[in-house]
Amino acid sequence: MDKANIIIYGCGVMGRKIAQALLDKKSIEIVGALDINPELVGKDLGEILEKPKKLGLVVENDAEALFSKVKACAVVLTTTSHLKSVFSQITQCLKAGLNVISTCEELSYPWKRNPELTQELDSLAKERGVTVVGTGINPGYLMDTLPLILTAPCLEVKSIKVTRMMNSAKRRVPFQVKVGTGLSQEEFREKIENKVITGHVGLLESINMIADGLGWELDEVVELAPEPVIDEEEINTALGTIKPGNVIGLTSIAYGKKDGKEVIALEFCANAAVDEEYDEVIIEGEPNIHQKIIGGVHGDIGTVAVTINTVPVAIGAPAGLKVMKDLPPPKATL
Repeated sequence: MDKANIIIYGCGVMGRKIAQALLDKKSIEIVGALDINPELVGKDLGEILEKPKKLGLVVENDAEALFSKVKACAVVLTTTSHLKSVFSQITQCLKAGLNVISTCEELSYPWKRNPELTQELDSLAKERGVTVVGTGINPGYLMDTLPLILTAPCLEVKSIKVTRMMNSAKRRVPFQVKVGTGLSQEEFREKIENKVITGHVGLLESINMIADGLGWELDEVVELAPEPVIDEEEINTALGTIKPGNVIGLTSIAYGKKDGKEVIALEFCANAAVDEEYDEVIIEGEPNIHQKIIGGVHGDIGTVAVTINTVPVAIGAPAGLKVMKDLPPPKATL
């Protein structure tokens, strides 16, 4: 089995989790690591992982220098959620002839939100004969790719509703901060309004991918402002004890309308008091389909796995900017 040599671009929490998991993979090998954090640059990648182990791979901060001296076929990019922020990093990789698999949420279906940047990336990737794709557990799988796959036995689809219910207290601290844990209601609304916290990123991308996959032209796609979740009892979290009346998480809702009817609805709920975690897809059609994943899929493990498992699929795909519906469904990688 030929190994895929890859570079980890971004050694934050998610980049390190992916690197740790890749050490147990036979088909993918890490040959380089990049980051701009001065606290990480110069350190051995293995020594900053959850299970420290010297690998002989130093975290570097000069992408072009690293690309020129190591033989790699792809980059796993885990730096930011927003395409405008990650655009220059992606183009740098593409110009070096490297496939890009990224956890950037806005890259999961960028054609609507950033059409000009998307076209530029697509053209550059085709010119260099490589592929770029945004993926992860959500967006990338649970609220878009999976619902599309579940429509396979349907003769007709009238509507799709996807709900993700998760206990945020089980997630890493940056995620708990991202959903507003511990804020007062006033602080929450102020930070949402000023985009200091954005809640979940990617609902619009998921809706547009589903619509595109089904060939639907939507009248409108709407994402409502995240709403805070409040509890009447004290809740213990990694950020401390949350007093009654303060925020323990949020709910984000988005929907797409076609012919005046709501045909795609997504609800993302993450808070520290969720008792029953689950991921649910309800398809109204012929036949109706109702799938519920009891216990839900762990967000961090799922993102790590989907990203890793997309690497061989992306490397083997036709050149250009792809979204997950364009690729064969990924499967567990050895």
